[in-house]
Amino acid sequence: MKQDVLTFDGFVSNVQYTACLAGKLPEYDFGDFDINKAKPCGKIIVPDGSVAYSKWVSPKRTRSYPFARLYDILNAPKRITVIPVLKDEGVDGDLDRIQFSTISWMNLFDIYIVLAYYESAIRNSRSGQSGRNKISKQSFSPDFVERQILDILKYKNSALHWNFNLLETSFVDIYRKALDSYQAISERTGVKMHDRKAQEEYLEKVRANFEDFKNFSLSGSKNASTREVTVVHRYEYLSDGSKARFNVRNYLGGVYYLTADEVIKEGDRYVIQESKNSTKGPFPSLDDIKDGLFKLALFSNIDVLLLGDQEINFTARLKLTGRDVYGTLSMPCSSCELDQFIAENRLKVIRGLYYECLHNKRIQIHIAPNQ
Repeated sequence: MKQDVLTFDGFVSNVQYTACLAGKLPEYDFGDFDINKAKPCGKIIVPDGSVAYSKWVSPKRTRSYPFARLYDILNAPKRITVIPVLKDEGVDGDLDRIQFSTISWMNLFDIYIVLAYYESAIRNSRSGQSGRNKISKQSFSPDFVERQILDILKYKNSALHWNFNLLETSFVDIYRKALDSYQAISERTGVKMHDRKAQEEYLEKVRANFEDFKNFSLSGSKNASTREVTVVHRYEYLSDGSKARFNVRNYLGGVYYLTADEVIKEGDRYVIQESKNSTKGPFPSLDDIKDGLFKLALFSNIDVLLLGDQEINFTARLKLTGRDVYGTLSMPCSSCELDQFIAENRLKVIRGLYYECLHNKRIQIHIAPNQ
């Protein structure tokens, strides 16, 4: 089903956000830290302080809520995230590689990237029955991750500087380590991987001209955002406004192609809305909520937003709909309205969402029943 698409141009200089729903992070002494055994996010304790971390199971942003894990570390003064440069699940599975737009998100949030690769895996237990060539239980090279974390702990410049330097000096080498590792995994497991020749051709283009990595990624990101905004997915709850694409730039000249579930015009103001709907449970999961808030953290920090050549007034809203919700609530609101709604719905997360609105500019939350 097609839907109208609006295209906005924006500029963002800095992202500041307080994550009120972030839980207490598990702590690990650096000497005992193993990226493969550690929780999806946490805090690494070192002699002179600590660093918060999160880890991705795939370089693709739509897998396993990486944004929810990033949300959980937003309040830490220094943050790192471990991302596989490449993930090959076997010729019958997915093949994902890191995109420049992902680096752009991390730069904007001042998050240091640890670029990792998988060094071990097993044959998928269902491969023999179905005849599919797939691997599972992939594990990072822990020593390789540990060395980068040590370097970041000593690093004095910004995450943006680290990330660009990492890509320009080490991306090709780390990508090739990943290819070599998958070749070894293939030989050990008997699982056929995706064509290495095509990966080497891509890598050679990047090595010859690093700008190609940026151009390939941004082109793919732009095309993906175009596809996403022109299709209404079956389980999305979209009844308020139009799909939208955002071409956001920063002061370094970078461009990020982003999408939002909906944009609604309310009087002289536009509302950028992320919608999370629960089709099975009584309310969207906490990971769903954090994923939406992380995206809105960036939208809410846009300094200037244009529609055509006209600067517009805007805000960012998270819409949550659930099967067992009674009544509606739009936050920020009065404490009396909040208390009454909580008494009727008994959802613990609502008070945290209330504080999310109070502590962050342009953030609104709307809660309503399923329709």
